[in-house]
Amino acid sequence: MTLFDRLAEGRARLVEAGLQPADAAIDVDVLARAILGWDRARMLGDGTEPVPASLEPCFSKWLERRAAHEPVAYIVGVREFWGLEFRVTPDVLIPRPETELVVEAALDLLDRAGSAAPRVADVGTGSGNLAVSLAVERPSCHVTATDVSGPALAVARENARRHDVESRVHLVETSFLDGIDGPFDLIAANPPYVKEGDRPALGRDVRHEPEVALFGGESGLAAVASTLDAAGRTLASGGWLVMEFGFGQDEDVGRLVAERPALRLDRVRPDLQQIPRVAVIERLAG
Repeated sequence: MTLFDRLAEGRARLVEAGLQPADAAIDVDVLARAILGWDRARMLGDGTEPVPASLEPCFSKWLERRAAHEPVAYIVGVREFWGLEFRVTPDVLIPRPETELVVEAALDLLDRAGSAAPRVADVGTGSGNLAVSLAVERPSCHVTATDVSGPALAVARENARRHDVESRVHLVETSFLDGIDGPFDLIAANPPYVKEGDRPALGRDVRHEPEVALFGGESGLAAVASTLDAAGRTLASGGWLVMEFGFGQDEDVGRLVAERPALRLDRVRPDLQQIPRVAVIERLAG
């Protein structure tokens, strides 16, 4: 049996388990290359050779985990974000491409501010993908990254160490920014924003992720509101909050900001599907 034959069997197994054929094809490729340590070019070049002995039994075990709809990122243990590789476990939310908009907007604001040593906070850091990406991109900044989950902070610490920014990423186990004074020049946040009532509609993959990082109460806005309160309390005058939010929540976010006189909604950035996704909010002087 060739490697391509074995991958075809794997694809068929995943399709049988309910995955779409295109997703199944990507997944078996990712799983096999992670085990073999091959890049895509070698996979294409050597795919007609016999199945490498090192592929099994890991491939079969991983295939069954994926057939149970465990996310690939948890199976292989890593996920790319902002061009960096992050360790992920079931203790943390899997970084999404749309969250890179938070990094992009935050970097632009930091550059415009021109601070020699900006103070940044990352609320609900999870894997540390926001905190670490910002620290890597701006070596002068210091980041305070918070999370209510000790196991999540352990993953974030590993990622900070992996990318050599551990000395500039301060990890704190707390809710939002409770007990932290600031002031911060910028806060980045991807709070949980899924409505509790939407739980049954979530895909089977998503159900493997930590609930504390997904659900924002009955309206989906509880953590969004708490993040705004934390920003109003800890941002420096003229500082910025860059916050991701959920589908269809842009008007609610605008309303919540308007209810807080210390904050001003500057703009909302859409994702690649033109869905409003990230709010850029200023802390007013006074």
